[in-house]
This record gives sequence, C-alpha cells and structure tokens, in this order.
Amino acid sequence: MKVAELCDLLGVDDKHIYRMAARGSLPSFRVGGAVRFDPQEVAKWLRAKYGVVSAEGRKPPAQVRAARTQESRIA
Repeated sequence: MKVAELCDLLGVDDKHIYRMAARGSLPSFRVGGAVRFDPQEVAKWLRAKYGVVSAEGRKPPAQVRAARTQESRIA
C-alpha cells in the first residue's frame, strides 16, 4: 500500500504518515526510497490501537463495551 492510499484510508496528511513510519509507530517498510505499508499489518495495527470497531467505523459506546465484557465473563 502506498502513502497516498493510506492517507485516504486514515484521513490524515501524508506528512503525518511519513512521521509515524519514521518513528516506527506505524508498521512500514521501504522499497528503494519509497515507504510502503502491508495492508494486513496496518489492519492489525489499527485493531491493536483502537480495538474492535463497529460497522459504522466507530468504537461502540463505553456502556456497550462494558456490557459485552460482562456478558463474556458470564458465558
């Protein structure tokens, strides 16, 4: 995945992506002088950083998360 594609996906500026990649906070690799991103690694990073995301692309409210946690403890 190219930087421009990731910018569109995350809705951030390309400079932000380059800085995160340089710091190592966003999984990336280099092909020649270009920075590239493995889509599966980016998806794994997003899940680790933000947890489970609802179908609308937002985290469920804290009350819903708490209820899910409580249900999983009961089961």
